[in-house]
Amino acid sequence: MKKRLIFCVAMLSLVTAAFAQNTKAVLVADSLTRVSLYDDNGWGGTPKAWTLQEHLNEVATNDDLVALARSHCNGAARATAFRLLVARCDSRYRDILYSSLQDTACFRVQSFDVIYPSNVASYMVDVLTYHWDFQDLRERLQLDSLFRSNPELKKKHPHLYKTLVRTPAVTDFRQIFTQKDSVTLDSVLFFTRNLNHIERLSSILENLPAEERYYDRLHQMYYDEGYANALPKLLCYHRETDKPAVIECLLEYSKGLDEEHVTVGPGGRTNEGLKAVALWPDPAFLPALRKVRDYEVSRIHYDYYRIRLFYLALMAYDDENSYNFIDETLRMTGRDKTTRQYHLEFFRMAYDMSPNPRYETLLNKYN
Repeated sequence: MKKRLIFCVAMLSLVTAAFAQNTKAVLVADSLTRVSLYDDNGWGGTPKAWTLQEHLNEVATNDDLVALARSHCNGAARATAFRLLVARCDSRYRDILYSSLQDTACFRVQSFDVIYPSNVASYMVDVLTYHWDFQDLRERLQLDSLFRSNPELKKKHPHLYKTLVRTPAVTDFRQIFTQKDSVTLDSVLFFTRNLNHIERLSSILENLPAEERYYDRLHQMYYDEGYANALPKLLCYHRETDKPAVIECLLEYSKGLDEEHVTVGPGGRTNEGLKAVALWPDPAFLPALRKVRDYEVSRIHYDYYRIRLFYLALMAYDDENSYNFIDETLRMTGRDKTTRQYHLEFFRMAYDMSPNPRYETLLNKYN
């Protein structure tokens, strides 16, 4: 009886200790309302979120992190717990990742003194594909890829490879998230409906070859799911039936802006339309491009990104008409010194991105 009593007391102590540990982890997770990518707030201080993340790493077991990543009510806590599981190379991250792809809960991410919104699913994917929030591992993985792609470099600098790359963290991560895993994840993200909230999807589309087997899915993304980023890739197929969509997007140039061109609501898809034109510079788009131009040269507040996309789209035509179009546009900007300055700057930037001797004289003409 005495032995049994001692055994029960011991078990009770273990359960109590485990519960206390779990309670600590939950209390820390409850306080996490944002995620910090670095231990510096840009002003020499340490973000509160970073301190909380480090504390969670100290008090939480892997089982605690699994529970938090799956079901904690706080999106930032779910994201942080997932990141810590990956950093600890716990392969249970995989099930959590795929069961969380529809998790659109939003929270703030801090990168030094820059703060921006993210969501749980997108953050989880980025942790694996961009190695967010554990900077040292990301840099070592990049070096590892460099040495792998250049065997001669590894032979010349074996000491650097051993010191900077061949570490347990890199080896363990390579084992739990392999190249095959990366390809599988990208495939799932592409073929699963309604994952527009995941930032990685836009990178997948940019690198997607324009093969016939992908057209139907891209068509579905754009027309059924409203994913505007799919339009430029659709235009790579040069389908006449997709032309109206481009024109419609281009004509949304003032959507979401007030009379002074200040953002007051969700913007239109004009930028996606301009990207599409750059991939298929068809004459059918020119009337809409003129309307975009007339609007942009009259704006008080400028959209620098759009100005650059506008000139990239026009230069894609590579003909005398587009040369005259750009020439006319730059002349029109002369009505206002600031407008001329910005248009010249971003025309030059567009030219540097896609150099074409046809348009080089315009750089000198308006300098």
